[in-house]
Amino acid sequence: MRINWSNLPSDPAGMSMKDLSKAYRQLWNALEEQKRQKRAIQSVNKANRQELLQKRDEAKTAKGRLVTLSRKQKAKEEASKANYWSGGAAICVALFYELCKASDGWIGGAKYQAFWQHEAMISTLTFLTTSLFAWVYKAAHPDSK
Repeated sequence: MRINWSNLPSDPAGMSMKDLSKAYRQLWNALEEQKRQKRAIQSVNKANRQELLQKRDEAKTAKGRLVTLSRKQKAKEEASKANYWSGGAAICVALFYELCKASDGWIGGAKYQAFWQHEAMISTLTFLTTSLFAWVYKAAHPDSK
């Protein structure tokens, strides 16, 4: 019987002891090679797993920093917008007062001029105008805080 050594038969019946010994050594060497490959793959997988866990931790840390920076940046932008709108409200109040002075036309007449020029009234008008501007801003930008 002629044996194909690259494709051993499933049933060893009819093989001589010498052929069985040769087939055994061949299978043993193949098994050892498979074990060596398995260890190599496991070693690579372990290294890859450790690298994956390390990268995952780095990504979490970076994401946390990014969120922190984004929050700080968002807060800075919101504060800047608030300053612009508050400044716009103060300018409107100042323009109203300048218009009243230039035209000498105070609401309620000249007898209310002292009332309108009192610091408390100016502060109240500035607060109310700023609140109105904030309300308009929030209505126009619902995604802002």
